[in-house]
Amino acid sequence: MISIIRMGSQKKKGSVWDHILARREELQGSLQGKGRLLYLTKRARHEDASLFVHAADPNILGDFISNHLGKIEDLASIHVINMIKPVFFPLPKDTGTMKRFSVTLWVLPKDLATVYETLAKRALPDGFLMTYLAFTFRLAGDCIQFSLLAEKEETLNEYLTEVVNRMPGVQNTTVNLIEETVPLVSYDEWKQYSSKHSIVVSWNEEHMISSLG
Repeated sequence: MISIIRMGSQKKKGSVWDHILARREELQGSLQGKGRLLYLTKRARHEDASLFVHAADPNILGDFISNHLGKIEDLASIHVINMIKPVFFPLPKDTGTMKRFSVTLWVLPKDLATVYETLAKRALPDGFLMTYLAFTFRLAGDCIQFSLLAEKEETLNEYLTEVVNRMPGVQNTTVNLIEETVPLVSYDEWKQYSSKHSIVVSWNEEHMISSLG
C-alpha cells in the first residue's frame, strides 16, 4: 500500500523537511527492504511535510513511523493517509509553469463509487492535468483525494465549484497548493521495486515519480 505520512513541525519552519532530506538513505535503510520512500511534498501555507511511502507490510510502516520518524526533533504531529485503489494518469514530460494541487473530497457513502468512477473517466478542461486519484477514508470529510496540475488556482476553484461540487454526494472540497516536490526514488529503482512487489500502476511508470503531487 502507498501511504502519505504527513508530519507537522513544532517550532522551526522546515525542520522536518530538512531532516528527511538529510537522512533519506538512513530512513530508507530502516525499512529493511520491505518498503520504499517515493517522494516528499510540501504544502503551501502549512508547516508540514508529506512523505509518500510504499510498504509491503503495514507492520513495517508502524515500526518505521514510531521508531524512526517519531524520533525527529521538532516533530509535532503525524497523520497517515492510505491511498486505497490508487489510479495514476499519464502526463507529458514538460508541464511548463503549471501549478500542482491536491484536492480532498467529502462524499456521502452511497455516492462514493460513482464520484470515484466519474473523476477517473471524466475528461478535464484545457489547462488541467490529473495526476492521481485514490480513496482515503481518513476522516468523515476526507473520503477521496486526487492531485492535478492547473495553470491558475482561480480556474481550479471555478472548476471545483461548477463541476465537482455539483456531483451528487459531494459535500465539500478542500484544496492545497503543493509548493515543492522532491523525488526519493529514480525511475529505474521504481521500475525494479514495483515489479518485485507487484505494484500495479495504470500507466507508464516513467512519469510516476516526476509528476505526482
